[in-house]
Amino acid sequence: PVPYTLPPGVLREELRTQNQNIRQNEQSLALRVQDLESEGARAVFKNIRIDMRQYENLEMFLHLDNGNFPDQSVEDGEIEAFVRFGVDFTQNYYEVRLPMTVTQQSINPSAEEVWPGENNLRINLELLQKIKSEVLGDPNLNPGDLNLFNESVLGNAVVGPNEHVYGIKGNPNFGDIRSLMIGVRNASGDLVSGEVWFNEMRLSGLKNQGGYAAVMSMDANIADFASISATGRRSTIGFGAIEQGPQERSRENVTQYDVTTNLSLGKLLPEKWGVSLPFSYSIGVETITPQFDPQFEDIELETRLNNANSDDDRDKIREQSEDYT
Repeated sequence: PVPYTLPPGVLREELRTQNQNIRQNEQSLALRVQDLESEGARAVFKNIRIDMRQYENLEMFLHLDNGNFPDQSVEDGEIEAFVRFGVDFTQNYYEVRLPMTVTQQSINPSAEEVWPGENNLRINLELLQKIKSEVLGDPNLNPGDLNLFNESVLGNAVVGPNEHVYGIKGNPNFGDIRSLMIGVRNASGDLVSGEVWFNEMRLSGLKNQGGYAAVMSMDANIADFASISATGRRSTIGFGAIEQGPQERSRENVTQYDVTTNLSLGKLLPEKWGVSLPFSYSIGVETITPQFDPQFEDIELETRLNNANSDDDRDKIREQSEDYT
C-alpha cells in the first residue's frame, strides 16, 4: 500500500509541557470499501452546530488507492468523494462531489504524489449562494429534488482536471449547519474496492472586511422664536469593537435620524395681543437592512435582489427583509 505521509503544508501542532513535548494528531479518517455496488455509497456523519457564512471555502485533503485490495485495481474517476451538510441528510442539504484520481505506487513518494492536487476538495461557499438563488428563481427546477450543477455551467473557473459537482435539495442553510457527512460513492458501472483518506477538513478565507459607524448631532436656535435639534447615526456591515472577532461584528446596515423643532408662533403676532402659541414637530426614522435574507439565511440580500425576476418581486423582497420604523 501507499505509505502514509502528512499532506503538503500540514505541520502537527506541538504542545510543550514541563516534562515532554507532545505532537498533536492531524484530523484524519480512512474509509475502506470492498465490492461497492454501482451508484452505492458509504459515509460517516457527525452532528455539529456551526455558522460558515463568514468564510469563503471549505477545504479538505483527499487520497485514493487500492488499499488492502491489490487484486482489485481502481481507476481514476471510478470513486467519488462527497461532502453533505445542512439541516439534515435527506430533505435539506448541500452536497459536493469530487471524482478522485488514484495515487500511483512509487518508492518514497513525496507528499504531493500521495495527495494529488486534483483531489483537493475546495468548496466555494459563495457559489452555494448562487446555486440556491438559481433554484429559487427558476420555475423549472423543483427545490424538493436534488439539483446538480458543475462549476463550468455556473461560469466559474475550474481548477485542476477534476471539477466539483454542487448539489442542493430543499432549503439548507450553511449559516446554521447542524449535520455533516463525508463519504465515497461508486461512480462506475461495476463493483469497486479501494481506500480513501480524508484529512484536515477546515474552513478557510475568513471574511475580515470591516465596516464603519458615524454619529452626527446638531442644535440650532433662531433667537427666541425657534429651536431645532437633529441627530443621525449610520453603521454598516462589519462594524464592531476592536476586541470583537469577525463572527461578532454587525451583519446589518443601520440608518437612523431624529429631528425635533420647537416654534413660538405667538411671536409672529403683535406683542400687545399677548398670544402664546407654542408648536412642536418631531420625526424619527430608522431603517435596518440585514446582510442576509431573513427567509433564506445563507443568501445575501443583495444577491437575492439581483436575481429577482421583476421590479415588483424586488420591491416585495426588500419590503419583507428591511426593518423600517
